Amino acid sequence: MSARIQLKMGQEERELTCAALMTIGRTPPNEIVIPNPRISRNHAMIRMLGHGEYYLIDVGSTNGTFLNGKRVVMPTLLNDRDVIVLEDCSLTFLAAHETVKAPEYGDDSEVTLTMTSMGVKMEEITLFVCDIRNYTPISESMAPNELAALMAKWFKMATKVIEECSGTIDKFIGDAIMVRWSADISKGEHAPVMNALKAAKKLAEICAYFTATYKQLPYPFRIGVGINTGQAVLSNIGGAGYREYTAIGDSVNMAFRFETESKKLGKDIVIGPDSYRHLPNELWEQNLQSVTVKGKAEPVAVWAITFDELDKVLSPLAAR
Repeated sequence: MSARIQLKMGQEERELTCAALMTIGRTPPNEIVIPNPRISRNHAMIRMLGHGEYYLIDVGSTNGTFLNGKRVVMPTLLNDRDVIVLEDCSLTFLAAHETVKAPEYGDDSEVTLTMTSMGVKMEEITLFVCDIRNYTPISESMAPNELAALMAKWFKMATKVIEECSGTIDKFIGDAIMVRWSADISKGEHAPVMNALKAAKKLAEICAYFTATYKQLPYPFRIGVGINTGQAVLSNIGGAGYREYTAIGDSVNMAFRFETESKKLGKDIVIGPDSYRHLPNELWEQNLQSVTVKGKAEPVAVWAITFDELDKVLSPLAAR
């Protein structure tokens, strides 16, 4: 059964099947129309990522979107029976529940359980993690509605450029975004890393725009980026009421570690060895730094660069 929304608004009660994207606002053409003057024309959206996880995203409403009594600022993963409140309208999210039939064992039967048959697959992917620098002081300096509008615009613009660079958003984690690219032999082994670097460049351009536009910010609007390539398990995880299709494994953890290292190294992007080795040696072989990351006994040689240096990297790659 598909995920559903139970809508209650005044005397009206109805149930909706969740589409991949459902917009909420005061007037059509929103999929969910709430004709209340305190609802913005474009108020919020429910968006599916991956294979069935739904996120609630406020798109810069004036009076806020509330989930289980708390105002939503970041894209937030919806769990079963979560209640969304927008003024006098409540939307209860009902997660999809899959029924898995147990295998029947007979005297002559042979049952082979593989990762694939369980909805799990191992794949080489390039992981990209970006996180907003100084988010806490930025959030504390702004009124809730101003912060919600700022973050809604950031996530909207960031999502657009990531998709333009062929990336798949795996999940939102607070103010962080986790993106993945699958290996594509037809486009060359460097394509996923190249696309990840292109995404970093475009996100940096958005950051510069935000810094110039939102002059009240206590710090420039900046991000740190970690990029890593490796084998990861792509699977639905979680139990009843919670299901998330995501990449898991050491390669994923390392992407997060590299993002953390970017701040320590005073750089904007930290790229792991299994990523930069897909690129021409002359770009990185004289520019490596050794870092010690959590979970690794031995130091890791990473390539750390700034966004300004990224232009010099992308130019020769584009010419190939």
